[in-house]
Amino acid sequence: MNIPRCRILYFCALWALLVSLAGCDVASMVSSKQEKNDRLIEEQMAYHIGVQAYLYGYPFVDMYKQMHNETHRVAAEQQVYAPANRLYRFPEIVGPESGGNLRAPNNDTLYYSGWFDISQEPLIIHTPDTAGRYFTIAVTNLYSEVQHIGRRTFGTQENYFAVVQKGWQGDLPEGVQVIEIEGDRGWLLGRMLVSGKADFNEAMDLVEDIWLATLSEFTAGKRPAMPEKMAAKAIEPIGTLDFFRVMNETLKRMPARPGEAALIAQFDAIGVGPGSDFDESKLSEARRRGLERAIEDGEAIVLASTQRTIPDFNGWMISNEIGRYGYNYMHRAAVVKGGYGNLPEESLYPAVVFDSSGEVMHGDNRYRLHFAASGLPPVNGFWSLAAYRLPDLQLAPNEIERYSIGDRTEGLTFNEDGSLTLWLQHEQPKDTGANWLPTPEGYFMAVMRLYEPQPEALDNSYLLPRVERVD
Repeated sequence: MNIPRCRILYFCALWALLVSLAGCDVASMVSSKQEKNDRLIEEQMAYHIGVQAYLYGYPFVDMYKQMHNETHRVAAEQQVYAPANRLYRFPEIVGPESGGNLRAPNNDTLYYSGWFDISQEPLIIHTPDTAGRYFTIAVTNLYSEVQHIGRRTFGTQENYFAVVQKGWQGDLPEGVQVIEIEGDRGWLLGRMLVSGKADFNEAMDLVEDIWLATLSEFTAGKRPAMPEKMAAKAIEPIGTLDFFRVMNETLKRMPARPGEAALIAQFDAIGVGPGSDFDESKLSEARRRGLERAIEDGEAIVLASTQRTIPDFNGWMISNEIGRYGYNYMHRAAVVKGGYGNLPEESLYPAVVFDSSGEVMHGDNRYRLHFAASGLPPVNGFWSLAAYRLPDLQLAPNEIERYSIGDRTEGLTFNEDGSLTLWLQHEQPKDTGANWLPTPEGYFMAVMRLYEPQPEALDNSYLLPRVERVD
């Protein structure tokens, strides 16, 4: 008789178990072994699936935290505050002390931001005629994916837009253009070009004329009143089991996405998916241990992903995937951790940490960035270069209060052959310093911003020159 090998192995395993149980209370031993296995499986599954859930849910939880903390008065010294469906307007050109919660902020534009909730009705956005001046509003959903309102997409004439949930059915006022998003909440981050202090008042007047109103309170040409301030305690769910509560509640509100059914089913298998009701107080010890480990390692992965160098082009790290992530959940979490971003065709952010010799850039050294006459950044908008402290990605004070340099910098000096040389260093050069970008004292990163980049910048057929250390 030919007995299949798999059956022989099964009987061998069964015989080994019976031998081990000889002389014992068989029922008790089997029960104890089963309980141990169940705990092992529950903890390990919670851990392994939980790490993936952490990466997947990171933008939900980060945005939930930011939305709560910026739509409520959570601290007396709080800078950014506006109720849901209203805008906060940064009152000055961003510098070292005025970046708020922005990460690696630019110094080229005035910022305005707001959180929206369209669960009950659409949100109307009014934008004024900017007479050709560059502006943009990034409409970001809870998946951290972006659409843009602004000069590139709709021009600069006065306009009205309605942010609605995908599939929303209803009537809008005549002439209002629809911006459809996944889910019912999200973030607006706007930028209005400002050309230094002399241009501030004119640029700020335009920012003040950008306003929001829910559909039921909307009247064309009339900005609604600001609701009363709401006080609350600040929240920080990241790093605690409350992360999974926020993720669970958010997933219940979000529409299912194509191709993610199997992944979401795994999240439900450990009690954090939309078909579950996550309750920290009801967790078994095994599942609690697994999820706590998942949070610790998930956060470590996110942090590591922000610190690795992505593939570079001539020394500049460039990502063309910001704002559209597909199934790349780790990259999405890393971008959120680092500060969100525009779509590449709106603005491209090449970044450099290492000089041409492979060393991390430091304020003790001098660096040169030289553009050939025909090699300036190809843009339909404008370009600028800024330097940020590491690791906090903030601007550092300097004696001439210059926090970016670019094609709009007054007094920029070109070489006789039409080429351009920029100097990056902490100490002021001996000459006039017209082409000087002050850098932080310690380690730093430089970011080039290309607003409305041309196709050759997007497909990397144009490459920025390397940053060279000058001894």
